[in-house]
Amino acid sequence: MKKIIIVTTVPLSVSTLIKGQARYLSQFFNVKIVTSYSDKNKEISDYEGVTIKSIDMTRKITIFKDLKALYQIYSYFLLEKPDIVYTFTPKAGLLGMIASFLSRVPVRIHNIVGMPLMESRGSKRILLKFIERLTYFFSTQLFCNSFGLRDYVKAHLTKRDIKVIAQGSINGVDSDHFHNILSREEKSELRQKYQINDKDFVLIFVGRIVRDKGINELIESFVSLKKRHLNLKLLLVGDYEEHLNPINGENLEIIKNSNDIITVGFQNDIRNFLAMSDLFVLPSYREGLPNSLIEAGSYGIPLVATNINGCNEIVLEGETGLLVEKNSVDGLINAIELLLSDKILYDKIKSSVRGLTIKRYSQEFFLNELRHEIENSF
Repeated sequence: MKKIIIVTTVPLSVSTLIKGQARYLSQFFNVKIVTSYSDKNKEISDYEGVTIKSIDMTRKITIFKDLKALYQIYSYFLLEKPDIVYTFTPKAGLLGMIASFLSRVPVRIHNIVGMPLMESRGSKRILLKFIERLTYFFSTQLFCNSFGLRDYVKAHLTKRDIKVIAQGSINGVDSDHFHNILSREEKSELRQKYQINDKDFVLIFVGRIVRDKGINELIESFVSLKKRHLNLKLLLVGDYEEHLNPINGENLEIIKNSNDIITVGFQNDIRNFLAMSDLFVLPSYREGLPNSLIEAGSYGIPLVATNINGCNEIVLEGETGLLVEKNSVDGLINAIELLLSDKILYDKIKSSVRGLTIKRYSQEFFLNELRHEIENSF
């Protein structure tokens, strides 16, 4: 049985973005994971049924820490002698691809799942482009989690072949797990816990509370809509990143002081929050192919998202949701207003979103295709 080592920067990615993937692949490969240390690593290891090697990596550019992590990963690869190294996220990709090249791992696969340089400028953009190209140089094969992102990479970074698995995404969606089976009474009980009335219309955002996710535009559009729709609520599920990509101070104060904006921080299980919501909003500036959208779609929630790569592959206009231009407060206002006022359109989308999402992003189909692609890498 061939050995595969999966490398990702932080454990959160294993427990959310690719949850269950290592467990599935371990039926066909000897699987191990390399990621940073956290007190959740044993829990993740037990769930996935594989060994986790803790090597601290940071999402920021930290030269000395990065060199230390590179040496530790390289030493681990020399010891383990994997047949395949599979990386995703930028920092894990760079360190994992260099270390696997130096330790002569025959198959080195990097999955491109996000592109921070798309919203970067100046010297930072130049540095990030260099890092991406360096990562690709040391790999033997490139995957990508959306067709739009693949096209961007091929236009700006490399002419190499890039494979999109199935219809895209990094893990597909577990449609049995993300299935709204709660009764009206159970939903009402959940809402009461957060002071949400049965007649309230709840917008939900799931992700990092940062500028690049469009949180500034989301808050500004919510404040405007609230003047006309008194029963509107906003549910924010995710953590702030005040040092990496903060939202502006005025909107932060609005979030903290508004009784109509509920913040619950990061959640390992978002299903109860999806269950109490009516509309999923993702006004992001850049994405690969966002898991949060396909999870919400599988849960049967209409979607509003920006017309960017990844999002515009999931959101079928008028069928699974509505698309708006990025950075556009007016666009968000108009789309949400339309779904608030046009019950026929809202009900049409709500009735079709789950079936269309599962048809294209079933996890079972995705993982089977991923396994075949890895097997065919030799």
